[in-house]
Amino acid sequence: MDEAHLTLEALARLLSGGMTYEELREQVIPHLLERCPVCRESHQEILRLQEDLGHWNEEVVVIEGLEAPALWDRLSRLSYEQQVRKVEEDSELQTWGFCQNLLKRSLEAGFVEPSIAVNLANLAVKISLRLGDVYHPEWVQDIRGRALAYLGNARRVYGELRSADDAFRLAESYLEQGTGSPSLKAEILDLQSSLRRAQRQLSDALRLLNQALALYRGGRESLKVGKALLQKAKILQEMGNFGRAISLLKRRADEIKATGDPNLFAYARFNLLTCLTDAHRYEEAKKLLPEVHQIFSADQCLNLSRIRWAEANIYFGMNQIPEAEAAFLEVQSSFLERGMSYDAALVSLELSLVYLREEKISELKQLAGNLVLLFESRDVHREALGALYLFQKACEEERLTEQTVSRLAQVLRNGRPAREA
Repeated sequence: MDEAHLTLEALARLLSGGMTYEELREQVIPHLLERCPVCRESHQEILRLQEDLGHWNEEVVVIEGLEAPALWDRLSRLSYEQQVRKVEEDSELQTWGFCQNLLKRSLEAGFVEPSIAVNLANLAVKISLRLGDVYHPEWVQDIRGRALAYLGNARRVYGELRSADDAFRLAESYLEQGTGSPSLKAEILDLQSSLRRAQRQLSDALRLLNQALALYRGGRESLKVGKALLQKAKILQEMGNFGRAISLLKRRADEIKATGDPNLFAYARFNLLTCLTDAHRYEEAKKLLPEVHQIFSADQCLNLSRIRWAEANIYFGMNQIPEAEAAFLEVQSSFLERGMSYDAALVSLELSLVYLREEKISELKQLAGNLVLLFESRDVHREALGALYLFQKACEEERLTEQTVSRLAQVLRNGRPAREA
């Protein structure tokens, strides 16, 4: 070639059909991309679809990637039970591209509606188990493992830790038969770290996350490095090392913002808010609150409820008791409406501090009884449930203190499912 043009011989081979696939990729395609802005734009779109769908074949990602939104539009109009039957019976839905589309939607739904995230991931698992011979068998094992890992992650977000663990174990059995992709391995390690954090196995969570970070750095995946750093700050926070977590989030703020992911930066700021609150640095937290409110959109109702929860704790920490009570009740109602009884119970426990300070003894006794019922229906560790029974007894005997409630709050917080925000 001369200045990116094809040689006479190369052009002849192209016109006669004698050019090899390697020559096409090395000579013709770069020439098109260099000389034609329209082709360059199309190529960037293909690369984007490859990233979204996690598949190497350009034809697969273009055809299946572009048709996936229309397939979801058709499926989304059905009830969940009808959706399950449809993906099991309709071969048009049993494609790599649609499976990946559902996984992406599941991950996004986890920030808003955890129950929907579980449903979407479960649909993706069912599709992955029905992918045909048109796909490479090792890649099929990869996507089955990934789908199950996403199901485990969605269950974690919903608070079903035991079934989440089952999904991850099954995912590993498929991944062992897959391609061994370092990027996929890092992603699964990252998700497993979140589960271990939720299970209060913090040393394991940190170990898994460090492994994922090493793989991300090796692949120069800056966005995923940023997300893993955010996860590390959460682990430090839940270990009670608030100072290191706050320092990390402040030091890495510009780096996280530079990734270009507005959601990542938003959750970094939210996590900084909760770290400051946990560290009893209420004045700093209060100053950050307007910024955190501003960067979350109005349709992110669950996230706004969590911000309101942090605001309630700031009010309480600054001894603004009526404002704290109103905020805690609002958040409690929001979580109960979503079926998130574990989080509702945690809010209720913090509300008990308000009742105790206001000397509302009858309300406190009723709250304690409701807390026991809520936690008995959830998958929580024995230590937390035992502490809750002691809390109920202390309320009944009217000998509860703020110190006792604070200790119990920490025990129960340690059993809370770890989330991205």
